[in-house]
This record gives sequence, C-alpha cells and structure tokens, in this order.
Amino acid sequence: MPQVKKNMKNMTLKERRVRFTILTANLIQRIATAEWPYGKVEVAMDEWTVHSPRLVKVGTERLLAEDRVHNPKGFHPFGLACDLLIYIDGAYITSGAHPIWNEINDMARTMDPAFGLGISFNDANHLSYGE
Repeated sequence: MPQVKKNMKNMTLKERRVRFTILTANLIQRIATAEWPYGKVEVAMDEWTVHSPRLVKVGTERLLAEDRVHNPKGFHPFGLACDLLIYIDGAYITSGAHPIWNEINDMARTMDPAFGLGISFNDANHLSYGE
C-alpha cells in the first residue's frame, strides 16, 4: 500500500479523478452483474464532488449553507469520493454492518489497492480513491 500512495502523489488531481471515475464505473458494472446470495442487488450513486458552501432551499428561499455532513478535508470536495446506494430486493441497505459492504470493498481493492469503501471509519457506503 505505501507504494500505491507514493505513486498517487505523482499523479495530478485530474489524473486521480479520471482514475477514480473509471474505477467507479467498472465497480458499478461488477456490482450490477455479480451473482449475490442476498437477492436482487441494485446500485446507485449519490454525493459525488460535494462542495461547500452548498445551495440549499429553505421554504421558498435559496440560500448558501456550509456542508456539515462531509469532512472539508475529506475526498468529496476533490471529486475523489462518492457514496454508493445499495438496494437488495428493492430495500435500501442503510446498515454498514451488512456483509455486502465487505464484499464490495474486496471487489474494489482487487481493482486498485487505493480504491475502496470507508468501512474502517464507519462510513461503509463511502467510496474513495486514495483515502
């Protein structure tokens, strides 16, 4: 893993973003076509390249607000993280304890050791590159 991090330091942000996008597209395809023991698995994307301040709607007003959900030093603001949404038999999987997250993380890590989920910091559906 240290060699991967070293190689990433030589990559520009654009190169890392392109790599992350390609890896994410390939991972989504793998998730969508894999044979899962849990039932019909569907995958969607959420919160890619989150910036702060964000435009929010409060009643009829549109205001700028600071993003309090994502760490400002995290990878979302750089386009190097997104959130995966997993549905099994139509039910949205909200528990990070579901075993499918570990299997998806293993899938991602085989594609690139720097690519994976945020299981280690209790954010199982957080997918990032180099974090």
